[in-house]
Amino acid sequence: MKLIKRLGLVLVTAGLMAIVLIQGIGSMGNAAVGEYSCYCSQPALRLTQENVYWGSYADYTNHALSIDYDVSNDSTNYANAHNLEILGTSNSSGVTSISHGRNVNMVSAGECELVTVKYNVPSGVSRFSTSVYATTRDQCGNTYDYPGPMPGA
Repeated sequence: MKLIKRLGLVLVTAGLMAIVLIQGIGSMGNAAVGEYSCYCSQPALRLTQENVYWGSYADYTNHALSIDYDVSNDSTNYANAHNLEILGTSNSSGVTSISHGRNVNMVSAGECELVTVKYNVPSGVSRFSTSVYATTRDQCGNTYDYPGPMPGA
């Protein structure tokens, strides 16, 4: 039997059998006990453009445009997105991505996270389109690509 304690939660596992979650109500009060199965379903992720800006004067002179994206998990169950990573982008007008932002440990169902992607925008380009490709896992380790596999990967 293995005992793991983290952030006030105690997980008790017995081999591959069942996982029992014991969460104390208060410091030494009542406890709720139950068995929970793994939710092996694809998270319903949505990407929304939030801010477009030059991060600094140096970014402006180097043509490094930043775009903030809000990654929302619209799942109505417990389909959390684990280890979310922006793999790359497909862009028009000669624009290339130069930084894919941070990897996100988890986007819980009903929550969102902000990710910034930096693009190299050549002189003379006033508008461009971009498709952002990402990958994530569910609680069971299954991998999902958004909006699908990245071209050429």
